[in-house]
Amino acid sequence: MRRPSRVVLALALALGLAPGIVWRSGPPRSDDSQSMAYLRLPVPTGEEARIGGSGSPVITGAWRMESPNTQFGSYSALLATHGWFLSFSDQGGFLRAPLPGRRGSVEIGRALSGAGDFKQMQDIESATADPKTGRIWLGLEGRNAIIRLEADLSGAKVVQPAAMRHWQGNGGPESLLRLDDGRFLVLAESALSWKAKGSPALLFPGDPVEGAVPEEFLFSPPEGYLPTDMKQLPDGRVLILLRGIGLLPPRFTAKLVLADPARIRAGQPWPWREVGTIERPFPLDNYEGLEVTGGEDGAPLTLWIISDDNAGELLQHNVLLRLSWPVPSSET
Repeated sequence: MRRPSRVVLALALALGLAPGIVWRSGPPRSDDSQSMAYLRLPVPTGEEARIGGSGSPVITGAWRMESPNTQFGSYSALLATHGWFLSFSDQGGFLRAPLPGRRGSVEIGRALSGAGDFKQMQDIESATADPKTGRIWLGLEGRNAIIRLEADLSGAKVVQPAAMRHWQGNGGPESLLRLDDGRFLVLAESALSWKAKGSPALLFPGDPVEGAVPEEFLFSPPEGYLPTDMKQLPDGRVLILLRGIGLLPPRFTAKLVLADPARIRAGQPWPWREVGTIERPFPLDNYEGLEVTGGEDGAPLTLWIISDDNAGELLQHNVLLRLSWPVPSSET
């Protein structure tokens, strides 16, 4: 029998990397223990830890997260503050835990238990919060919906904006951000067609759940990359996390780009500039969640990035990255 070529094998392995496809582990016996361990991963040091050119972020830590809890994993969205993080999964779960080096208890559970008739909508891909009220907004793929929760994850209210109605079922609101001025940004993961000049994107003048009508624009990421999350910097600009999949050798990569909401124009691509790329020798995985902390009084920013293991897909894990980045110049 003729052996398959290396290219065919590489493509097959790449399919195993692709989110939500094949080669999942078998279902384990149910376990609801509230515990999680951080396993430190090796990272480069010195200038080799920098993900781009001079002034770009430096990776300062990487951890694989493991738990026997059968609801653990598949984390696609990330929030962090005061030494803690809260992450949401595309299986409808949440993880609340202390950041590495901090002490505290771990909580693993269901995020959408109070979602009423929308309880079946489980594919959480993005999250953003109001630091004053603690309210949380979640972007859900499949139904192209936005859910608003109170700080304790109760009181779910849901909207399916008309402007998101025709977004792809597996390429919906992958990135969702409440800006400091109360506006909301939403980026679709995928373009509507191969002819499109970019992926659809929305700028809401207020809370989408309250019926705000958005302005539509486009986001055209670097070739081979798709947006997976975004967070606002203290100076008002937005840092966007992008995911790529390499074929030879099969691997995930990630990229960060910086964009200014003041440069959004209806119907036009949103300008951005590249910050850096997470590629070998850095720990690679299916990075989907981003958070930015720090930056007060000129202190460096801390970037946290979390990966989605897609419920035990081959070669995917739950990884948390930490990067340090001096507050960048306001030039874009």
